[in-house]
Amino acid sequence: MIPAATILGIGAVTPIGRDLTEISRKLATDPGPLPRLFRVNDDLLSEPNIARSMRRADRFIKMATLAALDASTRSENACAGIPKEQIGLIVTSGFGPHCRGFKFLDDILDHGDSDALPTDFSHSVHGAAASYIAGLLDLRGPSLTTTDFETGFEQAILLAQSWLHHGTCKRVLVGAVEELGDTMIQMASRIPAAKNLSPAEGAVFLMLGNSDVPGLATIDAVSPPQKTDLLAIDDPPILPANNNSNSITARHTVTFIPYFGHSAGSSAFQLLGCLLSLAARRPLGKPTGPSIEQSNPSIVDNATTFRTSCGQPTALRVTTT
Repeated sequence: MIPAATILGIGAVTPIGRDLTEISRKLATDPGPLPRLFRVNDDLLSEPNIARSMRRADRFIKMATLAALDASTRSENACAGIPKEQIGLIVTSGFGPHCRGFKFLDDILDHGDSDALPTDFSHSVHGAAASYIAGLLDLRGPSLTTTDFETGFEQAILLAQSWLHHGTCKRVLVGAVEELGDTMIQMASRIPAAKNLSPAEGAVFLMLGNSDVPGLATIDAVSPPQKTDLLAIDDPPILPANNNSNSITARHTVTFIPYFGHSAGSSAFQLLGCLLSLAARRPLGKPTGPSIEQSNPSIVDNATTFRTSCGQPTALRVTTT
């Protein structure tokens, strides 16, 4: 068994904000009807201190970079004295910078090879966001970008745990990012079983350390536990099988989909809701069923995300330290 990791800092760029306090406040309110689309406000993507370095960056890169910078800033003390060569970076995405990729292909079709912009090509590769993040933070440890339509974030967390356990890194900055473009919207409309799908975009990043380092919470990519204080599921699910969580006993079962929407990185946003619930010591999000009353029903000390992907259940468990 690979030991759990410690969460040292959190950064998020979401459709309901970037400030964690404001996001937490909104997660405690009724989300209302499920919107058709969840977009990140353009105002959230402005950062004067790095504007010059980001002048060619697109939405995908900006969302990932700003979330990563926020996670790094909030973990500065925990990373003090750690050599840059010992800080790893993992970026995961279901579709990558597909908007920039299709723009590059459209230019080739419309104007020919010679007139397609080289900048569009260089920014269309999946590692572009990681390159921006590593450059701005001067990270020199191992860097990896992965693509997975279903369990990318869970696998990224598991890989980060492995790097920490085996001494490859002393800190790992890991996150998920998705961009909402016309192609994704078109694809979502063609999934008959997902009539309640609300495509979304955003980014969530965590700075992780070894389990013996004090932090905000511990995180573990595990098999679904039998019991948990707070269970976060995709509801409505991307596909009907994705919320088959009947085997888990939970004091509170909630969903954060009505706040963040659906994406290949939905589990990252569900985890964000779980972490903010731990910080608030009470369940946030939209309840999906009756709570099991106990002596202290409002106190939440651990939380679990649950999804059924490729026929197999996956889970991320976070626990207060």
